Amino acid sequence: MTPSRRSFLKQTLAAVSAMALSASGCAGADRRDGEMILLNHVGFLPRAGKRFLINLGGDAANGPAHATILDDTTGQPVVRDLLLTSVTPPRFGGHLIGDFSSLNRPGRFRIVAGRLQSAPFEIGGDIYTPAINKAITYFKTQRCGDPHNGYHPGCHLDDGVRGDDGQHLDVTGGWHDACDLRKWVEATIWGMIGLSRVLDTAGEAAINRNEIIDELRWGNRYFRRMQSPDGYVMNYCGGDDGNHFTDNRKATGDDRRIHVEPCDVTAQFLFVTAQAAMARHLQDDDPAYARDCLAAADRCMNWVTTHRTPGAARSLGAWAMALMELHRVRPDETTVEKVSAVLARLIDLQTTDGPLVGYFRRAADTQQPMREIMHGNLALIALADALATWPDAPDESVWQLALKRHVEHLIWMSGHSNYGIIPYGLYLTDPGGGHRAGDHYYRYFMMPDGENKPGDDWWVGINAHLASHGVGLSKAADVLNFPELRRLAQRQLDWIVGANPFNASTVSGVGRNQPTVYVPGAFKPPTPTIPGGVMNGIGGTLDDQPDLAPKSWNTCEYWTPMVAHTMWLMAELQKDENPKA
Repeated sequence: MTPSRRSFLKQTLAAVSAMALSASGCAGADRRDGEMILLNHVGFLPRAGKRFLINLGGDAANGPAHATILDDTTGQPVVRDLLLTSVTPPRFGGHLIGDFSSLNRPGRFRIVAGRLQSAPFEIGGDIYTPAINKAITYFKTQRCGDPHNGYHPGCHLDDGVRGDDGQHLDVTGGWHDACDLRKWVEATIWGMIGLSRVLDTAGEAAINRNEIIDELRWGNRYFRRMQSPDGYVMNYCGGDDGNHFTDNRKATGDDRRIHVEPCDVTAQFLFVTAQAAMARHLQDDDPAYARDCLAAADRCMNWVTTHRTPGAARSLGAWAMALMELHRVRPDETTVEKVSAVLARLIDLQTTDGPLVGYFRRAADTQQPMREIMHGNLALIALADALATWPDAPDESVWQLALKRHVEHLIWMSGHSNYGIIPYGLYLTDPGGGHRAGDHYYRYFMMPDGENKPGDDWWVGINAHLASHGVGLSKAADVLNFPELRRLAQRQLDWIVGANPFNASTVSGVGRNQPTVYVPGAFKPPTPTIPGGVMNGIGGTLDDQPDLAPKSWNTCEYWTPMVAHTMWLMAELQKDENPKA
């Protein structure tokens, strides 16, 4: 039976509850006698789906049949004879799975299975609050140009020099994007999105609103100054030709170049979203600043819709999100028609027949499926947000069908791994790994020899990809009235913070067993280990085996989108636990 003919409910329950095909594993994982209990290092919300895996290195048949969960304070059992299930044949090694979602009382616990014993873990209604707050302070550490904050206070006060006419233009502010000194707009604009969404969803009991507003204002200094008089946002300052510290004095020869050409279309729409959100957040506290932000959003929207023809799935998703954010701050009854027109173009890119349905093609002029690592699944988020904003829209049934198709596809794909993670992307031909899905192939991880150019070593881990899908699935759970989707969203976060073949959290200062952060050699002092920083995450080998190389930029460097998507996902999951927060 093809995915298009499977019952949505039956498929979801089968895939989310059992995660039914294979388990990821890897050579070189830090195993104890080939066996590990793998679970989310941070812990779980009381109502969340809760699972652990036991990695038996291909010997699942000889593993324990049951597990016990103990109260770590009293040592008394709270769950007895928890049945462990195995799936054969395993693709990447033998795993047993234990589901203890029924345990919903707060506390500190430990899992015992045969001779194995897990590290303690917690269950609580605000379990992700400390991690979210560490991510917020991460941005303050990454500030560029702040004389009082940042790991290198007062840097780059001479940013920058226009690349076209050599004139100085003040583009100070913002954040360093990664374990470097670059300020790519396309990447760092995600700091604005992530912080704003945390402000929307985390609740003031969990976060300090003033702290986030202060951080948003600092980041926005850079983005507002990078907007040209024509309305578009310029590309970046301090790229590969500016990854160095300067003497902070203008016109001394080391001033960093501003690349004045327009940045990517998707980033233009994200700029609109960021400015509209700033206007909404500050319309009461600072109405003059809010008006300026809204005007900046309008100028950018007018430019991009006049001078560009967005057609990529990610750009269409970002466009719809920008229109909805403008609507939130300035309600307009015509917005639903505009969003419908954009989403119609997006839905035209969705496959609706054949052996594999529900995914989006990259654009109308290609059969290549959409694959996104940095921006994530904006199509998923846009459809869910549209249904939440206009549940009675004329095109509501069309949006809902498209969202259901896509979610069914994601559920089915996630079932190819006992970890429940959503593979990075579909391919028309085998990209390495030999994983078949209908008449397509898929990879869990980016291709290490380059997605578009063989021999190109640009590839990174999948944390942003996973977290973005988690955000979208959490939103889809609400608009489709299908709470089980949150369990799948939870699986994406679990992988990032420990439930992976390395038993490693890839968030600094959160969980344990973090790999060593990438340390660049291009400048001194180098970027330090920053609590709350989210690394690029686990990547893959040519044959699509998990790869986590300590100190590598591909897997162990901080990137802004990875931080933003992950903090947003934590806030979304916690919001679902505390809907009145």
